[in-house]
Amino acid sequence: MKLKLIHIPLVLVVAFVTYLAFPWLLIFIGIQSKPNPSRPEITYGEFPFRLKYEINGDQKVIEDTLICEFDGFGADEGRGKYRKWKQRLASGNERITLLKVGSATEIYFTAGRAEYYMGDPYYANSDSSFPNASVIKKEGAMTIDSFLKADELLKQYNIKLISWDVSPPIKNNFNQLVFQIS
Repeated sequence: MKLKLIHIPLVLVVAFVTYLAFPWLLIFIGIQSKPNPSRPEITYGEFPFRLKYEINGDQKVIEDTLICEFDGFGADEGRGKYRKWKQRLASGNERITLLKVGSATEIYFTAGRAEYYMGDPYYANSDSSFPNASVIKKEGAMTIDSFLKADELLKQYNIKLISWDVSPPIKNNFNQLVFQIS
């Protein structure tokens, strides 16, 4: 029995999709078959902070608390399985805002990652940006988030970060489950 002319394009499409999808399917299966990393002993932490800065010669202070929580496990192609963390500010603010310029631009300070503060061993260094900052600009439907070094921050927006005082990260314990065979 001969293949009908309509079956050839269908076979080609299935072969092409299989060729593209099969490696990703194998990666997905491989990642999902691995065990989750160990669960943290401490899953919640509060880290009070004080940021002192200067705008146009006026000193300002922001005091708030960074709240960090364990949020389960995630998986992706780059890290495999990993611990997920979430963070928020006690004040309810989305960011540590230094200055809003109109409705389209916001200068903010990055406190660092929840992973660091919660003692996750894969994040031994804080990525607090002190004495640098970041800027979010909304241009139409696009949002551009970029890093500002301290000298650019002073030159473009006349902002100087003076001090960043934050509670140190906790010493967490990530116990592996150990099974004993008797």
